[in-house]
Amino acid sequence: MVDRTFIFDCEVFAHDWLFVFKELATGQYTIIHNDNDAVLAFMEQDPFLGGFNNKHYDNHILKAVMIGADPETVKQVNDLIILEEVDGWDIPLLRDYRVFFNSFDLMDDCQDGISLKGIEAHLGIPIEETEVDFNIDRRLTAAELEQTIKYCKYDVDATEILYKLRKNYLQNKATLGRVRGLDERKAIYMTNAKLTSVYLQAVKPEKPWTDERAYEYPDKLLREYIPQKVFDFFDRLRDPNIPDIDIFGGYDDDGKKVKGSSLEIRIGDCIVTLALGGIHGAIPTYVEEATENRSIRNKDVASYYPHLMTLPLSEGKQYGYCSRNIPSPQLFVDTLESRVRAKKAGDKDTANALKLVLNTTYGTMLNGRNGVAYNDLYDPLMGRSVCITGQLLLLELSIHLTRECPTLKIIQLNTDGIMVSFDNSDEAKWQEITQEWQDRTGFELEEDFIKKIVQKDVNNYVEVPMDGGKPKVKGGQLVRGILTNGNIDFTTMGLPPWDNMTGGAFNINNNAVVVARAIRDYFVDGTPPEQTIEDCTNILDFQVIAKVGGKYSGVYQMVGDQEIPVQKVNRVYATDDRSYGTLYKTHAVTGNPAKVAGLPTHCVVDNNNQLPIEVVDRKWYVKLAKKYINDFLGVKPPRKNTRRINSLKKKSLALFD
Repeated sequence: MVDRTFIFDCEVFAHDWLFVFKELATGQYTIIHNDNDAVLAFMEQDPFLGGFNNKHYDNHILKAVMIGADPETVKQVNDLIILEEVDGWDIPLLRDYRVFFNSFDLMDDCQDGISLKGIEAHLGIPIEETEVDFNIDRRLTAAELEQTIKYCKYDVDATEILYKLRKNYLQNKATLGRVRGLDERKAIYMTNAKLTSVYLQAVKPEKPWTDERAYEYPDKLLREYIPQKVFDFFDRLRDPNIPDIDIFGGYDDDGKKVKGSSLEIRIGDCIVTLALGGIHGAIPTYVEEATENRSIRNKDVASYYPHLMTLPLSEGKQYGYCSRNIPSPQLFVDTLESRVRAKKAGDKDTANALKLVLNTTYGTMLNGRNGVAYNDLYDPLMGRSVCITGQLLLLELSIHLTRECPTLKIIQLNTDGIMVSFDNSDEAKWQEITQEWQDRTGFELEEDFIKKIVQKDVNNYVEVPMDGGKPKVKGGQLVRGILTNGNIDFTTMGLPPWDNMTGGAFNINNNAVVVARAIRDYFVDGTPPEQTIEDCTNILDFQVIAKVGGKYSGVYQMVGDQEIPVQKVNRVYATDDRSYGTLYKTHAVTGNPAKVAGLPTHCVVDNNNQLPIEVVDRKWYVKLAKKYINDFLGVKPPRKNTRRINSLKKKSLALFD
């Protein structure tokens, strides 16, 4: 990585500001408090600064300090950003001075809504929040300053762990930058979307594209297998009497969010939804196991969207739905082919870097609104054409299969593939139709044999492969672990051995891991949830993360009759000690309390990992796992006889009259 890389963070009070810089190569801290000259001297060494959310906050505070602002003015900048939500670039004091330094933000391309405290919680490390009140209206005492330094250093250390988790991702960006002659620091600073546009040499047109609704159906589509109402739905794009908001969705004049239009059709037992954003469908609460006479197959289209953007260039407008802002579509073709060659040659660095470009390009073509481009690749017609053509071709294949294969059932249909089951008698026709589709469209279908499928819906399922490999899981109740850009040994960073998922944008979810494992084990090999949960000896697998948003001023827990203040982000465990209640959040404006959702009725807070596993009430996790299992199976809880309950209440009250 780049020389002289530092992780940094800052804290701001009414009459104090503090910066902590940690050099990655040496582990040494530079701590500066209310000393503008010391900050300038440090910045003259040309450090490369990395932080979390620093593009939106810390960078602007640093700029204010570098131009000589006193602590009170720095506090004003802080309040404009934090309280009034003013973009730092729009603050006059900062806008009028040209101050530049190199930085990168580890929050870029992470899951939406994640915070550093939330990351600390999910990583399994202590969650530390300062005890010093940010609303103090005097200078900090020596003890308060010491506490603030300790807290700030801890956040820097936590950010360093995130840096290590994201190092391969950052290296991919540096690799792409070098190919285009960019300084590594500039490449790493950019978001994936911006770097992709630079790599593909996109140039924003003088006039924005206005033909987003001029979609044309591809000639290779077999229209006879698609219901007319589907064409009627997409033909609405060309109707000028239908306003954009009724097609694409957005916000109305009152600021209310409006959903884009969609269409539902039925293919056998599978309800399929088509929309401008894609296609999806699944038989709800469905379970099937393969037998000697019936198989379950999944066929995904290899690199579906990238190929829709490239194939075939020699046949006019059949596909080739790449942004028209790229000097030559051949550039995107070359990128796709280069990645294939790198992957075959075992060049993981190049392959992963180019994958970033291929996976980002589609989204950037739709990165704008009402003709205003947020990215140089913005070309909404091409973006819509990729999505609509992709779903029409898969829909055509699905309906063709159901018409020609009497025993075939569509289990699931999604953006780039279909899952089906059929009797052996339909094997030959299945192969014939899918091969014809590949030959005609130019795409490749990759086939997987499935032993068992258990699905709640298209976004939540357990898929057990026939070859005995690792089961595939999808959905909020099942996916736990850390999404990274490569295999990482977490224990080398002092972290628990969480599951490691490889992929693009950083994602993390280690909430109630034992429950997700119990659901998976039950559906994969029939293990009762009681056994999975009883056998677990790692207390962090039972953690439930409670995070409260910015519109709440505080959080407290009921312990007996007392309201005990706690942090805004907490690690809690279910307990059978009834003296402990749940957590409540206090609204910043109204002051009204409300329960923090999703928590046990009785729980203990352990933000510093001090409690033994014996405090855990395993029955609560068993009950939760069984509830989720029943959700997958479509088993609804028995309805309460509210009439009888009310009658009993009246009788009990009458006894005291």
